Amino acid sequence: MSNNLKNHNYYNKIIESMREIAEEEFRDYSQPLAINIDLGSLLDHSEEYLLNFITIVEKKSKDTLFLKTSIIFDNKIIACATAVWIKEND
Repeated sequence: MSNNLKNHNYYNKIIESMREIAEEEFRDYSQPLAINIDLGSLLDHSEEYLLNFITIVEKKSKDTLFLKTSIIFDNKIIACATAVWIKEND
């Protein structure tokens, strides 16, 4: 397993899912400040089947978002990620 998370499909899908929500909420450019990924039983599943990602806003302030992404397989949460996203100022 590579130590570079960008080499893992699940990481890229989590970031993509969170970025979509962050851009909708801020209507502007944003970036992750911190990300925590709980792999759970994710590594027991082939990444090609990881299609169901659900991201929700847990809390929002003027320039900060707390997001949670759940990865669902066979109607069960097999992994989740939480992150703090910040709005970029011009």
